[in-house]
Amino acid sequence: MFIDSHCHLDFPCFTVQLDALLSQLQEKQIIKVIIPATQRSGWHAIQALCAEHAPCYYALGIHPHFIDSLQEDDLLCLQQLLNHSDKKQVAVGEIGLDKYASADMELQESIFIKQLQLAQRFNLPIILHVVKKQSRVLEILKKQHFTLGGVYHAFSGSYEVAMEFIKLGFKIGIGGVITYPNSTKTKQTIRRLPIESLLLETDAPDMPLYLQQDGFNSPLNIPIIFESLCLLRKESKSCLAAQIIKNTETIFLKE
Repeated sequence: MFIDSHCHLDFPCFTVQLDALLSQLQEKQIIKVIIPATQRSGWHAIQALCAEHAPCYYALGIHPHFIDSLQEDDLLCLQQLLNHSDKKQVAVGEIGLDKYASADMELQESIFIKQLQLAQRFNLPIILHVVKKQSRVLEILKKQHFTLGGVYHAFSGSYEVAMEFIKLGFKIGIGGVITYPNSTKTKQTIRRLPIESLLLETDAPDMPLYLQQDGFNSPLNIPIIFESLCLLRKESKSCLAAQIIKNTETIFLKE
C-alpha cells in the first residue's frame, strides 16, 4: 500500500478523469492522497473535493509563488478555516520561502511566520516549500519554536541539511527526482537517511519522472518512485513500504 503525500488533484488537468483516476489509484493500492493548497482561490474547491472522495485529505496554505496576489483578509480567512474541526484537514501548506518567487523576501518571511503561528495554534504540521533558502527556514523554525513538524516537500540536498530538518520533527518528501540518473547528491542523501524520515510524493501534475512520455505527472507514478527508492535502500520492499505508510500516518493521519 502507498500514500501520495503531496499531489495537486484539484488542478484542472485532473478534473475530467478524476473518478477514473481515483479508481486506478485504488487498483494500484495507493490508498490515500494529500492535496496541499497554493492560494486562497483553491481552498474551498479542495475542501469540497476531499469531502466527496474518501481517499483524499488536504492542507490549506499560501505558497510563496502566490504571495504577490495576497489579499488583505487572506490570513484571516485561513485562520477561520483552520478553526473548523475537519478530519480531512491534516496540515498547513504548502508554505515556505522561495528564492525565485516574485514576492520580496521580507514579505515571504512575514507570511511564512504568520502561517507557522497559525499551524502551531491549531496543532497542525506543515508542508514546506523551500528553494535555496534552507538555512533561513531553519532559523525561522527555531526562532518561532515550531514543534509540530511536517514534511520537507521535494527535498533535494545534502544529508547534513536533511538531518537538521529531521531533528526538528520533519519527514523528507521523496519524489520523481530520484528517477533521474544525474540526481547523484540527492540519492546519496536518501540512501543514508533514517527509514523513519521517509515519505513518498509525486507533486503531480508537476515533477515528471525521468523519460516520462505523458503530458503531466500523475499520482499513479508513486509505485515507480517507490521502486527507485528500493534501489537506494538496504531494507526489504515490504519493510520499506510499511514504514513509509507509518511515517505518513504519524505526521498527517492521526485519527
